[in-house]
Amino acid sequence: MELQMLVSLVEEDQEDRSHFGVSLNIPGGVIYGHVISRHAYVQVWESELRELPGAGATSLARLPKLIDEVLHEERAAAASPGAGAGGGADPLPRWIHLQDARFLTGSSNQTMHYALWRGRLADVVGWSLSIPS
Repeated sequence: MELQMLVSLVEEDQEDRSHFGVSLNIPGGVIYGHVISRHAYVQVWESELRELPGAGATSLARLPKLIDEVLHEERAAAASPGAGAGGGADPLPRWIHLQDARFLTGSSNQTMHYALWRGRLADVVGWSLSIPS
């Protein structure tokens, strides 16, 4: 719950300037990087898709915003008063977004780098407010 609250604070930054380093224990290994907002994640993903070679890059670049809109609508529907018992969804985020992430497995030869990474907070089994140096 504490990690969800920290991610929520990053999400509240309307200028997308907030971020922090984190290491996450997830199934299969450890991933670390800088937590960014969902909005910043969508913007960077869109920019990367726009830079792909080929005629379809512009069309592909629309995908991140479309996905974000669908997820936002689903969350709003779940939070509506008629959405079931209690009438409201959990206000805390369900996803964590990392930029410049590195994934480590049990083998030191197995380090992968991701410009962007997205994972479910429910899959995080441990975390630290630090990244390896």
